[in-house]
Amino acid sequence: MTVEKNKREARQARLTESATAPWLSGSMKASLMLDYADGGLPSPVTAARYLSDLSEELGDVVSLSGGTIGDRLPPDFVRDAAREAVDKYPHYPGVKGHRDLRQAISRKLERENGMLADADDEILVTIGAQQVIDSTFRILVGAGDEVLLFDPEYASTEPAIRMAGGRVVPVPLALEKGEWRFDFEALARRATRTSKLLVMSNGGNPSGIVYSREDLERIADLARRLDLWVFSDEEYEKTLLDGTTHYSIAALPGMKERTVTAFSFSKAYGMTAYRIGYAVGPAKVIDHMHSILRFSLQACSAVGQRAAHAVLTGDMEPWLRDNIANLERKRDYLVDRLNRIPGVQCNTPKGCYFTFPDVRGLGLPTFQLAEHLLRRGRVAVAPGFEFGPKGEGHIRVSFCFSLEQIAEGLNRLERALGELPSPRPA
Repeated sequence: MTVEKNKREARQARLTESATAPWLSGSMKASLMLDYADGGLPSPVTAARYLSDLSEELGDVVSLSGGTIGDRLPPDFVRDAAREAVDKYPHYPGVKGHRDLRQAISRKLERENGMLADADDEILVTIGAQQVIDSTFRILVGAGDEVLLFDPEYASTEPAIRMAGGRVVPVPLALEKGEWRFDFEALARRATRTSKLLVMSNGGNPSGIVYSREDLERIADLARRLDLWVFSDEEYEKTLLDGTTHYSIAALPGMKERTVTAFSFSKAYGMTAYRIGYAVGPAKVIDHMHSILRFSLQACSAVGQRAAHAVLTGDMEPWLRDNIANLERKRDYLVDRLNRIPGVQCNTPKGCYFTFPDVRGLGLPTFQLAEHLLRRGRVAVAPGFEFGPKGEGHIRVSFCFSLEQIAEGLNRLERALGELPSPRPA
């Protein structure tokens, strides 16, 4: 399907004009994030839509921007469970999700995350981690509430906070010698007793950082002292590289009652199409998340739930080991090639399957750079400001695809960059 140029431009105009339209709710106006212009940046929301539409319009685009494992399927026994569910589970599965799945999740949480969660009251099966993000903010964040958000952070998080009426307080991650790291002092300077919620992802998307146990203990101590809620997106818990250990902040003393955690089968097991995740949190929060699911979506796919149950009750270890080794090979290849490009300095992520290289040496704002790469190279990357103001000067480049797709995407990227003026020294 071709997206006509006038339709792409009309969409951009509609989005921008709606910001002052009387029919659009204040929460949706806030989610447009047009105030990024105050910092000289496009709206992350309208920019992402523009680049997506342009990619569809151009055709023959190699994506290095997405987040789906492109060269591995889940094991046969997982796909068999999904196929069998088509015949065996033809009805609504219930709002909570299948009880045997919730029980399997509860056992997994105790065994692997050190978290005790009641299968009936503290766990809810959801449509991926994305639904947990949206529902948590709807429940905990009210008009004007102060929300601490690491910067850069997952692109969908800030719009969802704004839709809930929250006021984002960015907490910058540190960039040292090309690598991102958690800066506790930056958090401590911004957290106050008026702060309502801290939002984080562990492993971090797009930064690739992983919070150590010591990091989490310092965050937990601050949360207890200031009576902060914590939202922890732990979708990448099974894709940590180089032997890095994952810890869940909700497992620390005094944190279970103030933490909502999002997990997903999408990234860990190559199951993005199944749209299955789960929320873990205090019963009083899960009660309201249940209501949101009931009134908006009714229930999660039974097919996806049976596949998820197979994951948690089968032997996934060989598949996971192979997946990590495969991701590490592709990461090392991608990082090496990016670092060979003049004007580019690439990080080596441990906590997700994205790199977030510094491209300031190329001399273009990242939106213009991403558009140039699309038009001239037919290769898609994500401009860094989509993940927060501190992300500007970086682009997100994925290594979850096949090595062949990564290589072709890099070939195209290098050819397109060759049309730019020589980069200035970094």
